[in-house]
Amino acid sequence: MKIVVIVRQTPDTEAKIAANSSGNGIDETGLKWILNPFDEFAVEEAVKIKESNGAEVVILGIGPDRALETIRTALAMGGDSAIHIKDENFGATDSYATAKLIASKIKAMGDVDLILAGKKWIDEESGQVAIQVAAELDIPQATIATKIDVDDSAKTVKVQSEIEGGQRIIELNFPALVTAERGLNEPRYASLPGIMKAKKKPLEEVTVDTISLEELGLTQENLGADGSRFKVDNIDIPVINRSLNVLKGGNSDMVESGEVQAAAENLTKLLREEAKII
Repeated sequence: MKIVVIVRQTPDTEAKIAANSSGNGIDETGLKWILNPFDEFAVEEAVKIKESNGAEVVILGIGPDRALETIRTALAMGGDSAIHIKDENFGATDSYATAKLIASKIKAMGDVDLILAGKKWIDEESGQVAIQVAAELDIPQATIATKIDVDDSAKTVKVQSEIEGGQRIIELNFPALVTAERGLNEPRYASLPGIMKAKKKPLEEVTVDTISLEELGLTQENLGADGSRFKVDNIDIPVINRSLNVLKGGNSDMVESGEVQAAAENLTKLLREEAKII
């Protein structure tokens, strides 16, 4: 059994995001990048299946050179080999072209039984690529999985998803694609031995020069931000001003910021004497 896990590199969830000088993208200067959190669930599930029935796990990532770090992380979690579809433009390529590029490589592999991916990419809040890959390959799909049961002998996968008012259970024949939801599992940390082993695992690099874009209905102009079918005109980073009001009869007292101890004492006094809640 062969499993392909599609992964993406995204900004750290704790990173402070700032707009770039043009105002239509994020400033990547000094930005920390991580394996997309929902893709972690997909990698973990693939490794669990591998541990139970001996499946082969192939990590497939697309993006610029820096995306290699993310692919290595997935290998350190237990992937057996990896494919990096590499180009500096791929980080800004739209979902339509990205799905075609990924699907073409998976199709060329020939013997893939199951494709796993996160339910969305958190940087774009996009869940389109995985389902577009399934469409390109003309295979069945199930989304937002919270439980996956594989029957390798029957060549089927049963997928459970939480929906409003209950649960949805779908059984798919191989080859199939499934996207992972939070709660599917608890992703393991990449151990030091795993990180060291990841450096020696097979890694295939695929560049635009080795891809027949014409066969995919694409041209070089379809790649990158300039060829994207959607455009970002402007990015506004919200500014959140936090303050604490203690209500008293329709009026309010403001706890001023300043020295922590003094502010805490003032707050305690207002809660006790004015709000009368402690």
